Amino acid sequence: MQGALAEGALPLVLRTLYLGRKTGLLHVTRGEERGGVCFVQGSIVYGETTIQECRMGETLVRHGILNYWELERAREVKNVTGRRLGQVLVDLGALDASGLEDALALQVREVLLTVFSWRDGSYRFEEHDPSFFRGYDRPLPLSMGEVILDAVWSITDPEIIRFGLGNLDRVLVPASDPLLRFQRITLNSTDGFLLSRVDGGSTASQILRMAPVTPEEAMRSLFGLVCTGMVEWVPAPAAPPARRSLRDEIVDAYDRVRGLRHHEVLGVPEGAPPTQIQEAFIRLAKLYHPDAHHAPDLVDLKDKLEALFQRVNEAHQALTPKRDRAPTSAREAPPPAPPPAPAPSPPVAPPPLEPPPAVRTVEELLDQAAESLAAGRHWEALQAADQALPEAQGRPRRRAHILRAQALLKGDGGRRAAEEELKAALEEDRSNAEAHFILGTIYQGGGARVLAASSYKRALDLKPRYAEALEALATLETGGAGEPKPPGLLGRFRRS
Repeated sequence: MQGALAEGALPLVLRTLYLGRKTGLLHVTRGEERGGVCFVQGSIVYGETTIQECRMGETLVRHGILNYWELERAREVKNVTGRRLGQVLVDLGALDASGLEDALALQVREVLLTVFSWRDGSYRFEEHDPSFFRGYDRPLPLSMGEVILDAVWSITDPEIIRFGLGNLDRVLVPASDPLLRFQRITLNSTDGFLLSRVDGGSTASQILRMAPVTPEEAMRSLFGLVCTGMVEWVPAPAAPPARRSLRDEIVDAYDRVRGLRHHEVLGVPEGAPPTQIQEAFIRLAKLYHPDAHHAPDLVDLKDKLEALFQRVNEAHQALTPKRDRAPTSAREAPPPAPPPAPAPSPPVAPPPLEPPPAVRTVEELLDQAAESLAAGRHWEALQAADQALPEAQGRPRRRAHILRAQALLKGDGGRRAAEEELKAALEEDRSNAEAHFILGTIYQGGGARVLAASSYKRALDLKPRYAEALEALATLETGGAGEPKPPGLLGRFRRS
């Protein structure tokens, strides 16, 4: 799989790799610049690049995860030992194992966002067996659905999206694969609206007409849902096979039936039950009975029909046991069956013992905190997050800080404590877009508009399709009412 790097090519390439669960290396080249991404079973496991600003060190410094002096020290150790930069950063304590995975995912995302903007160059996919990447086959914490949506949003020409959707008179259905239907993807309001209208009976054009947005925006959203595999086209029904004439069926059956065994004549498996034999006999008797056909073009087949019917009747008689036929006299009638013996009373089972209370894991506690927060029980959410925090490490620990911050914001006077929780999460991972966004809402609520805008922009740098951050930044730029200010960073995101 290879081709020119025209606008709109990469979303379809990524869709093929993701939905086809492909394994191999995707190379994207423009002049001397190159970006490479490794896929195993449709998931991204690592990336590499010659693009200077997308290398790991520069990426981590740009996002505030490392400072310049830490990077220089790590590079010196790398040059002396020959080890990879990521492993050196772990050895020096600049990153933990979970932070290294996040850093690798951040670098791959930076590479992809950069090549999505290229309008010339070429791509090539080099397919391999999964065993080729044994030892390097652990997926990065990077949603392929989110990556594909980023690629779709990089398309600026609406005609390319229209061409990619193809025939809009086809019917759409939700994905049949549960793993595709319930992906962890952040959908915006238009995505969610269109997804809710995909019912297996409406065509793409009907769904697009219902969308409360411009046709271009609706088609972009629908193209993203199709490329991620969350919805799929209903396949066109296959043309029915041409029906053979009755005359041909009779002639073929007459020629074929001579060498067949009894059960083959009736078309039933060997040892078939009497009911199945009887059903097959009735069906064939109706088809081949000489008195059932009076068409002029079948008159010359009367002898063949009689021979067929006789053979079908012979097979039926041979396969039907005498005991299953209707009795012709009292002597052949079977004796009455004895009444069944009463079934013994089942033993009374002892009542089940109460199971001991299960010890909940960190992930279970965090899931409970998220559920309680969604249900408006912020104090329960705070308690669950507090229980999880002492044992949590890496990504779960950052999640616990964010859940605590969200719960504290629901209470009275919790803004300062929530800010501290978010800063604690960002100290461990500066690339956490959600923490930057929530921090921006705190600053905005306190009237610190400059700090709020900086936090929202930071969240959008990390996650360009962050719908809530886009809306919040738009509110700040318009001042909540009146004419908007010049687009600035927000405008660049919208134009992309």
